[in-house]
Amino acid sequence: MKKRFKLLSALLLFALGCSAQSGVSSQDKKPTNQATPATTSTTTPSSSQGAPMKALRDRLLTSSSKEVGLSGEDAKAKVWGVLMEVAFPNGVATLVSLRDGTASLYTSTGGGILGGQSAGNEAKRFVAEAEKHLANMKPTKSFPYPEAGRMKFYVLTQSGVYTADGAEPEVTHQGHALFPLFLAGNEVLTALRSKSQAPKP
Repeated sequence: MKKRFKLLSALLLFALGCSAQSGVSSQDKKPTNQATPATTSTTTPSSSQGAPMKALRDRLLTSSSKEVGLSGEDAKAKVWGVLMEVAFPNGVATLVSLRDGTASLYTSTGGGILGGQSAGNEAKRFVAEAEKHLANMKPTKSFPYPEAGRMKFYVLTQSGVYTADGAEPEVTHQGHALFPLFLAGNEVLTALRSKSQAPKP
């Protein structure tokens, strides 16, 4: 699994690097879900860029499915969203996927990728996988960022937020309980990166 771990690191470092240069970019011309901009973090959210992102992230974690713009069956689903966060020495990257297929990536450097539904299928699978892990997660009302070298998941449900975390090298190793969830999130990252690097017409 070393190859896959390197891919994850490359994707997140790509996001941390490009967001510092270009801010938030959009891949989807469709109206974005209200929850889309609600996801970035930093281990020291004191910078002018990091503070607004922290507020957006916290808003998502404390909102209901309807408050973030989901409707119909997506709004009623037991699990309607999932966040995957990875901390690096130079910042934190937060991946968000919602049940309607909305996916985005944000960073504590103040930027990210507004994916819209450009990774829709992967985002839906990520949310579905999160529901399978819910029984082994703990409910939480506090949402700290992961420490450097660790990976944290937050699962958004009708009854509140659930969480689980682990050391990044362990979670990204096949056989770890959270590995399938990481794998599903990694597929979303791969799709977002592919769309962001595709030639624009």
